[in-house]
Amino acid sequence: MEALGINPIYLIAQILNFLVIWFLLSRFVFPRVLKALEERRALIEKGLEDAKAAEQLRASMQAERQRILEEALAERQRIVAEAVRQAEQQRAQILSEARVEAQRILEVAREEAERERERVLGELRNQIAALALAAAHRVVGDALDESRHRRLIQEFFAAIPPKALDELRGLKGERVEVISALPLQEEEKARIRQELAARLDSLGEIVFRVDPTILGGLILRVGDRVVDGSVRARMEGLRAALIG
Repeated sequence: MEALGINPIYLIAQILNFLVIWFLLSRFVFPRVLKALEERRALIEKGLEDAKAAEQLRASMQAERQRILEEALAERQRIVAEAVRQAEQQRAQILSEARVEAQRILEVAREEAERERERVLGELRNQIAALALAAAHRVVGDALDESRHRRLIQEFFAAIPPKALDELRGLKGERVEVISALPLQEEEKARIRQELAARLDSLGEIVFRVDPTILGGLILRVGDRVVDGSVRARMEGLRAALIG
């Protein structure tokens, strides 16, 4: 070994030193290093497992978030649709109530207009009677009976010609319409009811209507039968006779 340049004593010392160091490392260092490496490996594995669990949890949370968003969107659409439906119902109800109210206002206006019309025509009837009486007095003097002239005026506007009454005999008057030129007084309506009840087989509803264009007299409608006893019809008949 000396020929090779190796000192045996130094070599043995180096070997002993190596064995001592190896023993010390194996006894005290390597176990701790291996333990630390094992702990590091376990920690890394646990970290990987935690990361995987975290990824799964994140995916689950993402899916839950998506589900919640979809449910919220569906609930929003449902709420909007319900609000629209309720709004349409309220709109339809408001329009219906407005139409009913407008119809009621129109009916009230028509009734008021009809009452005003009848009031004006009633005043006109009184004026016509006064003018007729004044004219009669001027023509024949004061000797004529004023009540008789008033009775003639009433007959002019509210009398049913006997011929017309005869045409009604035997008919069924479930609904009778009486048309006069001016509004009739209550006693005149009562007299007309009595005369109709005496001629018709049965008498139901009687409707009184005003039409100034007939000038005077009455037009009676019993079912589909019309009996025209108006002054207008008599004047037209007279005109047709004169032309003929």
